[in-house]
Amino acid sequence: MPQFDFDKNYIKYIIFDMDGVLINSEPVTTKAALTALSEIDISVSSDYFKAHIGAGEEKFITEPCKEQGKENLIPSALPRLYELFNEYVYTSLEVFPSVHKLLSALREKGFHLAIASSSASDKVAISLDAAKISADLFDVIITGSDVTEKKPSPEIYFIAMDELDADPEECLIIEDALNGIRSAKSSGAFCFAVTSSFPREALAKENPDFIGDDIIEVLDIL
Repeated sequence: MPQFDFDKNYIKYIIFDMDGVLINSEPVTTKAALTALSEIDISVSSDYFKAHIGAGEEKFITEPCKEQGKENLIPSALPRLYELFNEYVYTSLEVFPSVHKLLSALREKGFHLAIASSSASDKVAISLDAAKISADLFDVIITGSDVTEKKPSPEIYFIAMDELDADPEECLIIEDALNGIRSAKSSGAFCFAVTSSFPREALAKENPDFIGDDIIEVLDIL
């Protein structure tokens, strides 16, 4: 948790989670996971995945398999998840309406931008491509493939700040998931939480510094 008060004049770096912040990929991931699980005779509801949002999509496969004693099927089911995601993403992915406007505005204001997503590197790359969000907008992109501990561990944000050569008090992290907020706050940076995946009341319990209904509201605090 930051040991200092928020001062917009000190903020130089904006670090984005991807899923649920820039793009609404959770429905695509959920559809792919449900299909992959059904192919190995595992049935769960879409609500099952809520607890794992922000912690890496592999948990959408590994946890149900473990619970139903089918760990031996993880090596085949997990690649199937990514195969199905790649099949669905170009027709089903939703980009949040304010994303391109916000990214352009932040770049024009001179902020350094980064992505820190728990998703695998290939999933991040194909998602950005499907969303028509240029990777060149970001100084640093860190993915779940680059860490040993997924969110809520702050490792991914520590790595991002190290790559940016940034101090925590210079960073504003934008998150949507409970696991993500915990990760952001543990890193010592400031956190803006958006209500795209969880209601305001649930987000507030994790004590983000700001809560908004649209990521464009980030501009109001900078």
